[in-house]
Amino acid sequence: MVRNHARKTDARRRTRSGEGSHRRTVNKHVPTSRVLTGLTALDNVLGGGLRPGRITVVAARTAMGKSMLALAMARNCALRQGRPAQVVSLEMSNRGLLERTLAAETGVLTEKLRRGTLDSSDFALLHAFDAENDNKALLSFGGDGTTPSVAQIEQQCDTVTGRRGHLGLLVVDYLGLMHGALHQRAAGDRQDEVASVVADLQRLATRLNAAVVIVDQLTRAPELRDDHRPRLSDLCHNEALLSHAEAVILLHRPAYYDPQHTTGRYNRSPNPELYPANLFPRYGLPEPAVQRAELLVPHNRHGRTGTVEVGVELARARFFDLVPEPVG
Repeated sequence: MVRNHARKTDARRRTRSGEGSHRRTVNKHVPTSRVLTGLTALDNVLGGGLRPGRITVVAARTAMGKSMLALAMARNCALRQGRPAQVVSLEMSNRGLLERTLAAETGVLTEKLRRGTLDSSDFALLHAFDAENDNKALLSFGGDGTTPSVAQIEQQCDTVTGRRGHLGLLVVDYLGLMHGALHQRAAGDRQDEVASVVADLQRLATRLNAAVVIVDQLTRAPELRDDHRPRLSDLCHNEALLSHAEAVILLHRPAYYDPQHTTGRYNRSPNPELYPANLFPRYGLPEPAVQRAELLVPHNRHGRTGTVEVGVELARARFFDLVPEPVG
């Protein structure tokens, strides 16, 4: 009896400390390495990628490409690293997310996927992606344009971890559409409501040991500056985010402010191969088709700050590293 009592006491001690418990067993199989964004220069600034258990903020003005950038990070996590990624979009449908994913991975134009004007070569590319990528099931979508609470997002994440064993990355797009506790909403204090949402997402990140990317809007301040470059103070929910954020990434596309783009009218297609002439003039398609973008990192809790240049192709919903130009 003495031995049995000793074994039970020891078992209770291990459970309280986490040793031998189910959670301890699960945590042993959760990857602790950083989640790569798919952009080498950005990963270098961040100190190796997105940190598990912490929040990273991606912010920009409307239609700058912030949702596309966050989705690119999720695609890289699931399809390249083989780690489950969950994208919860409160403004895009799951179909829209799938169209962007297929465009970026296959090279088929998003416009053709959206309109259903695919030819035989497009179908061949789509079939090849479906047949050759074994990790496509690791990328899942939630939200579907609704406004789920943090508790509902947590249920989606638990479903993924129950099926896959762990979650590598959670993307929440975007913070401005999230709702917090009912009593805070009833009181009409939006700042406290947002702060509660961010704190709950941080607790979820810690519990799952998953990297969390929160997409947020910027104020109109960049539009009033001559260079239009965003600053940390432009975050709509500055105080709520900076108290928890591991890093903040601000996206800036100089071509967005090109006069020809802002008028929304074009004399001709900027690239007939990418954009058929019959689609013009059309609002929202940029000049040129492939652009340079700046990713500014003004806040990095455990690393350096800085700005990196990347390429972006909106017609195929993808970001990519720029190849350094040869010197001399």
